[in-house]
Amino acid sequence: MRIPSSHSHSLRDRDQQVMTPMIDVVFLLLIFFVCAAAGQVRESVLPTEMTASGSVESNEPVEQDPWIVEVWLTLRSDEFGRTVIGMSGGRQFRDVDSLTEPLSTLAELTPENPVILDIGPQVPMRDVIAVYDLCRRVGFESVNFAAKAADLQP
Repeated sequence: MRIPSSHSHSLRDRDQQVMTPMIDVVFLLLIFFVCAAAGQVRESVLPTEMTASGSVESNEPVEQDPWIVEVWLTLRSDEFGRTVIGMSGGRQFRDVDSLTEPLSTLAELTPENPVILDIGPQVPMRDVIAVYDLCRRVGFESVNFAAKAADLQP
């Protein structure tokens, strides 16, 4: 009686066993890259040019809707260390709670108005965050921080 030789079968089985994990890895990589590419932000060309010094010059003027008005909120510390909030138009507020009603009214009328926070040097961060949170809570879509152009230069 002849004992079956496993030598001829082992080469074919071994080749099959080597290829199976490689195919699995290729499919896993394919799935990974498809999923990763689906979440990318689509890039577009912006109308700007970089100069040799690194500053940006815009070719096209930014058109602004005439109904959109920037809401400026200036946060400064008074002589006692309390935060005073000034709203564009000259109104002054001593605390964040008194600012809720005017901001709610503005947000109901046009929530796309940008709010710009101009923060003084001695204003506590808790007050800045409270005003920022209030602006988002009442419904403003865009809350920005003001910066001086001189501070942005290297």
